[in-house]
Amino acid sequence: RLLKMSKEKIILPAMSDQMTEAELLKWNIEEGSDVNKGDVIAEISTDKVDMDLDSPFTGKVTKLLVEEGSVVNVGEVLAEVETEEDSLLGSIFD
Repeated sequence: RLLKMSKEKIILPAMSDQMTEAELLKWNIEEGSDVNKGDVIAEISTDKVDMDLDSPFTGKVTKLLVEEGSVVNVGEVLAEVETEEDSLLGSIFD
């Protein structure tokens, strides 16, 4: 069975009930780099704590959409990854 490449979006997850936004302090990846699920891809800062953001996918980073130092809202797209993983929703949006 052939796996189809799909573009997945890495969004800023809510790390707590109160979290509505975070500052992207530093990218640990760049466009074109390979990432594995669970790799730390960025450092973010909320009003309470600085933390690492892990990649939810394994694949190749195609786009970084947020500059370091930017404040982003929960649910906002941070980056795009091209992956061979089967996405539960992938075929719906193709």
